[in-house]
Amino acid sequence: MSLTSLPDECFTGVLFFLDNKSLYKCLFVNRYYCKLSIPLIWRDPFILPTPRQFSLINTLISCLNDDEISSLIPCAINFNNRTPLFKYGKFIRKIDHDYCVRHIISWLNSSSRRSYGRVPTDVSRYQDCRIRKLVNVIYHMIMREGSNIQEFVVIVNWNNFIDLPNFSTFSSFKPGIMNLKSLDIEAYLDLINDSTIYKNTIEFLSKVSRLCNSIINCELCFSRLDNALTNTFLDIIKLQPLERILIDTENYSVNFRPLERILNDNENHSEMENIEKILYALEFRSKTLNELSFRNMDFQIIGLSFLSKLEKLERLEFLECRGFVSKNYDTLSKKGFHLKELKLWHEEEFFYNTRVFNGFGSTLKIMEEIINSLCNESLYKLSLNIIAPETIKAVKESCPNLSFLHIKIFSEQDLDSMITLICEISSLKFLKIEIDHEYYASQLVKTLGDYLNFVEYLFLDFHIDLLSFEYFTKNCRANLKKWIIYIEGEEDLRKDYLKYVNNYQKVHNSLKILGINKGYMCEFDWTNDELEIINSLKDQSINIFPSDELDKC
Repeated sequence: MSLTSLPDECFTGVLFFLDNKSLYKCLFVNRYYCKLSIPLIWRDPFILPTPRQFSLINTLISCLNDDEISSLIPCAINFNNRTPLFKYGKFIRKIDHDYCVRHIISWLNSSSRRSYGRVPTDVSRYQDCRIRKLVNVIYHMIMREGSNIQEFVVIVNWNNFIDLPNFSTFSSFKPGIMNLKSLDIEAYLDLINDSTIYKNTIEFLSKVSRLCNSIINCELCFSRLDNALTNTFLDIIKLQPLERILIDTENYSVNFRPLERILNDNENHSEMENIEKILYALEFRSKTLNELSFRNMDFQIIGLSFLSKLEKLERLEFLECRGFVSKNYDTLSKKGFHLKELKLWHEEEFFYNTRVFNGFGSTLKIMEEIINSLCNESLYKLSLNIIAPETIKAVKESCPNLSFLHIKIFSEQDLDSMITLICEISSLKFLKIEIDHEYYASQLVKTLGDYLNFVEYLFLDFHIDLLSFEYFTKNCRANLKKWIIYIEGEEDLRKDYLKYVNNYQKVHNSLKILGINKGYMCEFDWTNDELEIINSLKDQSINIFPSDELDKC
C-alpha cells in the first residue's frame, strides 16, 4: 500500500518525524505531499532568525487582508502583496514574541537595503510605527485566520522590547490562545514602573489565565517580583491544570545574599514573601503537578513543606539553587514521596566557595538529608554534582531501584571509594560521569574497569588516554549495550581506540550502540584502516552514531 493511500492523519503522523530540511523537500514531490507538509513546517516559524532569512515576514505579509494592509499605509512600509498559496497563519502553533520581533527588524533592514542600496538605515527611528504596526497586524492576521496557538513565549527585557498587541487581538478570535498548552513568561525588568511602555503586556499577563483553561506547562522567570506580577503567577497556578512548572529567579535582587541582610531589608523581605506565596500556591496543583523545577533559588528562609502536598509529583529539579538548611527537611522526613526523578545540580562556583570556606562538609550533610527525605524505592533517575562516599551510601540505602545516575566529580578526593560504591548498585543500568579536571580521569577509568558490573549504558563525558582506555576494555566485566567514547584530540590514535572497542565486543558480544564524538563523525574522513574496523563493528550488529544523536536511539 502506498503512503498516499493512507488517511491524511496517518500520513501526517509519518511526516511528523521528519526535520524541516526533509519536510521542505516534500513540498516538491507533489501537491498531496505539499498540502500535508506545510502545516508541519509552519507550526513553529518564529525561530532565531539567520542574517538572510527574510522570506518569513514576506510570506506572512502576503496573508494580510485589506484592513490590515490599510493600517500599514501611514508608516510607508513597502512590500509586494502577492496572493499566498495557503493561509499560513492558520498553521502556526507556537509564537515566540521576541523572535517574531527580531524577524520583523531583520526584514525591515533588508527592505531598507533593497530600497536605498547599502546606505545604513536606523530602524530604531521607526520602531514606534513600523515595528509595532507590523507586530500588531501579523498577530491579528494569525488570530483572524483561525490559528490554534499551543505555545506562547514572551520575554520582557531591556533589549528594545516591543509591546504585545492589544489583548482584544487574542480574545476576539477563536480558538486563538484559548487552547494554550504552554506559557513561558520571562520578566527581567520592573513592568509596573514602566506600565505605559508595557501596557499591553501587563494586560495580557493579568488576563491570560482567565481566557485559557488548559495550560499544562508553565515557565516563570523573573528578576523582580512585585505584587502585580505575583498575582499574575498566582492566578496561573490556581486556575490552570499545570503538570509542569519551572520557577527561575535569574538575577533576582535578593538571591544568595546573607540572611540578616534579607530580613533587615523590607523591600527584599517582601519579595521573598511573594516567592513563598507562589510556592505555597502550588498546593492548588496537588492533583495535577507532575514535574517541578527550581533554578537560581535561595531557600535559606523558605521552607519546603509545600512539597509534601504535591501528591502527583514525579520529577523534581533544583538547578543552581542555594540556601538549603536542615530545618527545611524536618517536615519532609516522614512524608511519603513518589519521585521518579531527582536532580540536585549546584553551580560550579558554589562548589569552589564551599571548599575554600570549609562549608563543604555541611553541604554534603544537607545533600544526604535531601536524599533521605525525598528518595525511596520509586526513584529510578538521579543527577548529582556534589558527591562523596557518604552521599553514595545514602543513595544506595534510599534508592534500591535506581537505574539512572548522572554525576559530576570536582575532586579526586575519595574517588576510588565513590566509584567502587557506585559500581555496587546492582539496579544501576545507565551511568554518566563528568569530571572537572582530566588529571584524575585515568584513575577513574581504571577503577571503573576493575569494579563495573551491572551498567549497560555508559557515557564518560571526558577524554580518556589510550592506555587507560585499553585497561578498561580488557578488564571491564560489565556487558555494555550502549557506550559513548570520547576521543577528541587523538586523531593519530583513533584506530587504536576503535580496535579496543572491537576487542571488547569480541569478548562480551553485548554492544548494540556506539556513540563517537560528533566532530570526528562529521568533519573528519575515516581512513581505510578505521573504516575496516567500523565495518567490522557494524557486521556485529552495532549501530554507530555521533554522540549527540544517541538520545534518538
